[in-house]
Amino acid sequence: MIKKVSRKRFLKNYPNFPVASPYRNKYFFPETYNSYILYAESRSTIGLCNNASAGTTALIKGMGFQEMFFLGDTTSPWLFRDHDYKPVKQGLDYLVQQNISKSFNGAINVNKIDFSVFLKHLFWLVRCNGVVFSPHFSDAQFNVIMSICQYGNIHLSTLNETTDQLLNTSVLSTGLKFLKEERCTSYKIPHRISTYV
Repeated sequence: MIKKVSRKRFLKNYPNFPVASPYRNKYFFPETYNSYILYAESRSTIGLCNNASAGTTALIKGMGFQEMFFLGDTTSPWLFRDHDYKPVKQGLDYLVQQNISKSFNGAINVNKIDFSVFLKHLFWLVRCNGVVFSPHFSDAQFNVIMSICQYGNIHLSTLNETTDQLLNTSVLSTGLKFLKEERCTSYKIPHRISTYV
């Protein structure tokens, strides 16, 4: 089940969530315990979408999170941009079906039942600039901050030692692997194709 939370209300409850200032050239990201980049192996973009979404879903569930909150780092609405590319259009249509309006720029609360479907759509929205911001997501207790980048990699920051240990245990059964680089690109991963589709 997907629920909407107004941006103002969400940031009041989670003041340390990553955001860009609309008035100054500043970006806020909270202090973290540790940070990682995870990736899924695949030989096609569709395979990458499926594997990254399945792996991230398994990780979230393995860590015991029942719901996740997704929020863009700017005040732009989720449906700010139209798109003709079929997977992106399907992602935008999915948001419309979930009663996301053209002006909504708040958080989307996703229940664990919908993780996999939502993450597949999010993959295409981010990869092909279907959204004009960087969406981050976190659990209800704000133990971890995650995002999927345009390369299809999962960026993850733990906010405490307990969550960090849980992550390193849970990731073993997800099919995801740790990228040993500090910055991610597609060419650093074996069999990964270019980001252009």
